[in-house]
Amino acid sequence: MGVNTIRWFKRNRRRLAWLIGAVVLTVLCLDRYVFPLPHDALRRPHAQFVYSREGRLLNCFTSSDQYWRKPVPLDQVSPLLVRCVLACEDRWFRYHPGVNPFALVSAAVDNIRARRVVRGGSTITMQIARMIEPKERTFKNKIIEILRAFQLELHYSKDELLEFYFNLVPYGGNLEGVGAATLFYFDKSPGALSLSECAILAAIPASPSRLRPDRDAARCRRRRDHVLGYLHDRGVVSSGQYDAARREEMPKRRLSPPTAAPHFCQSVASSFPDTVELASTVDFELQAVCERLAQRHHARLAARDIHNLAIVVLHNPTGEVLALVGSPDFGDSRHHGQINGVLAARSPGSTLKPFVYALAFDKGMLSPATRLADIPVNYHGYEPRNYDDLYHGVVSVRQALVQSFNVPAVNVAAAVGLPDYYALLEAGGLSTLHRKPHEYGLPLVLGACEVNLLELANLYATLARGGIGRDVVQLCTRDATAERRLLSPETCFLISDILSDLERPDLPTSWEFTSDMPRIAWKTGTSYGRKDAWTIGYNPTYTVGVWAGNFSGEGSVDIVGAEIAAPIMLDIFGEITGGTEAEWFAMPDRVEARRVCAVSGKYPGAFCDETVYELMSPGISPAVQCDVHHLILVDRDDGHSLCRFCCDGRNYDEVTVAEWPVTIAAWLAASGQTDPIPPHNPDCHGHPVAAAPVIVSPESGAVYALPAGLPSTYQRILLEASLPPGAAQAHWFIDRRLYASCEAGER
Repeated sequence: MGVNTIRWFKRNRRRLAWLIGAVVLTVLCLDRYVFPLPHDALRRPHAQFVYSREGRLLNCFTSSDQYWRKPVPLDQVSPLLVRCVLACEDRWFRYHPGVNPFALVSAAVDNIRARRVVRGGSTITMQIARMIEPKERTFKNKIIEILRAFQLELHYSKDELLEFYFNLVPYGGNLEGVGAATLFYFDKSPGALSLSECAILAAIPASPSRLRPDRDAARCRRRRDHVLGYLHDRGVVSSGQYDAARREEMPKRRLSPPTAAPHFCQSVASSFPDTVELASTVDFELQAVCERLAQRHHARLAARDIHNLAIVVLHNPTGEVLALVGSPDFGDSRHHGQINGVLAARSPGSTLKPFVYALAFDKGMLSPATRLADIPVNYHGYEPRNYDDLYHGVVSVRQALVQSFNVPAVNVAAAVGLPDYYALLEAGGLSTLHRKPHEYGLPLVLGACEVNLLELANLYATLARGGIGRDVVQLCTRDATAERRLLSPETCFLISDILSDLERPDLPTSWEFTSDMPRIAWKTGTSYGRKDAWTIGYNPTYTVGVWAGNFSGEGSVDIVGAEIAAPIMLDIFGEITGGTEAEWFAMPDRVEARRVCAVSGKYPGAFCDETVYELMSPGISPAVQCDVHHLILVDRDDGHSLCRFCCDGRNYDEVTVAEWPVTIAAWLAASGQTDPIPPHNPDCHGHPVAAAPVIVSPESGAVYALPAGLPSTYQRILLEASLPPGAAQAHWFIDRRLYASCEAGER
């Protein structure tokens, strides 16, 4: 018989080869074209889980179809769970081709005898087929399930199929897969399960809605014990393991998804939609502190009709986000609490001023002691005014920045060049500057633009890093961003020293000068119309940014950066430092203290009586000798000033006077801020040299359009000039012809 069979095969081998080929081709055609396997259904939309830098779950979001799925690779699933599932569901999984005919027949016999369905004969592969294509349990659908099982075995290895199973198996409600089940039932990872927990996970899929431990813990316990007994009888677990597992407590509720840092977590989850687990840079405890302080201060602000605030804390050395609060109450729909205030573009007020001074420092144009003019000025029709509508004459850079005067900042912006200032802000990471520099104009330095809190805080972190710019980092798994040099270390130290001055008007009244107040460099800002209150503070390690206002855009007379935002920032730093003095910036080698004239801020001249110490950077800071103080001769008898032509034979005193540039001197004299220089001896026939007058109006380069038909009375042009001290009259010439003469100060 055997010989005849062999002979038959030899005679028909070609036919058999054609037949086998035809069958294989038919199967392949059916598999690919007629009855293709739905591969996409094996990988369903996943949920996302955002963790703190310590590995604690901050927040999580369901999949697009509202399921909790947390796919895990097979090697991260507890081997004990794998053994339990294989023992209970499919002992011959590693050996059958997708279908176990003995199990199907045995199950059918048992069901017929019981006259009801008491057990199924589905293999794990068949269960996968049913999970990817849920259908009613009919004979026809069972055949389809069997065919799909063969297809699955054809396309995937046993380990791949087992991984699909563990990521698709239902565990009650909207939980799918062991990754989500172990998290929500046990608050664990799938690789750290006990025997009892493995038995529970092996039991639930038999009837997920009925065996959920959070729904019916007693029923789930009975099923768990049944599974444990089966495993013990099969020799999968020992008697000791069996007894210990039965004594273990059952979980009675599902883990409630945490909701920490909702704005931050939503932002990173939407930025990385294909990532299941996001390891963020957020510090769990610091985030909790910021959320608590936000709620506490929100109660204070709400009474003043200020309903929104935002906080961000950065780690300066790395650029990492350590805490982020987008609004005090994410669920406050009335006040748009779901808006992320850290990313909302708003007018920054005075918070951009330090960077125009920093640029001037780097260009060698200014030092902290340099004197600036704070007097009325006109730039082609733009006349900046200070917050208090007052002018202060001559102020130092330190005073102008600490007091946040507008006019000096605009003058410095004009001097350094608006394009260069704009380029610095853009290189510093402000991505919201969508217009060209000339479209913003000089008001840019006063906040005539929009920025968001995250990028503004990162710009200040550049100062803390000694002028090194880098992008914000939000995930621990992301590579460090490239560094770029924006400012010199010397300039950053000088700016930080100025901004850490405690003797400043914007210190909140709620804070006192106490010895344990941490040293911080900080700047406040209030937008036009009092719609936005800002405070950014930093030390070598941290930068804290705070914004407060209304997302609706509604202003309030109470919205002032110093009173609204600064207390929040100071409270956060108090929590961070614990009331102890943090390490301050080390002074760069190229920064030193020098003596300067107390009046002009320049190197003392021969007639400078009073000097003060000021920090500067040799080789960068301007090194100019004082030219403000001069020695004059004053007649003791009539008080007139004398010159070399008229001093002979007279009794006179040598008097030191301050002579400012003409434009400043005229304003100081008119406002009574300086003592007038004695008029020159009227009997003198010499020709003392005096400074030239400075034309204030019309402005150089200005173009005036004279409309035809409009009476000339309404088209007059103001002629105004600043005269040097002692000058009595001004004579105006147009095209070399005398137009008018007037007294000093006359317009």
